[in-house]
Amino acid sequence: MARIFEPKRLQELVDRYHPGEKLDPAVEMLLLEIAEEFVDEVARRSCELAKHRKSKKLDIQDVQLHLEKTWNMKIPGFCGNSVRRRHHLLDTTKKRLNLLKKKDPKRK
Repeated sequence: MARIFEPKRLQELVDRYHPGEKLDPAVEMLLLEIAEEFVDEVARRSCELAKHRKSKKLDIQDVQLHLEKTWNMKIPGFCGNSVRRRHHLLDTTKKRLNLLKKKDPKRK
């Protein structure tokens, strides 16, 4: 199985934020394993979402939905199509209902 990240690339990331810092080999292997498992899980679950909507093509919306719902992560550049839009509408509806309750205390 091919690696998603090579140890050299991981060290480059560390050097970018902490120049001269070296990773312990055990920590390096752990981080590489976590990254690979994360990408595998996101790909698998996103494919399941695509299959659920009866598509043979994985779209960015499938990945976006999984990342937002499972990890509370947003993909930069795609936040305008947020899957959280429904929650915003629910919050707006709740505010309206609360205003109605304040105006008419008999309403429950």
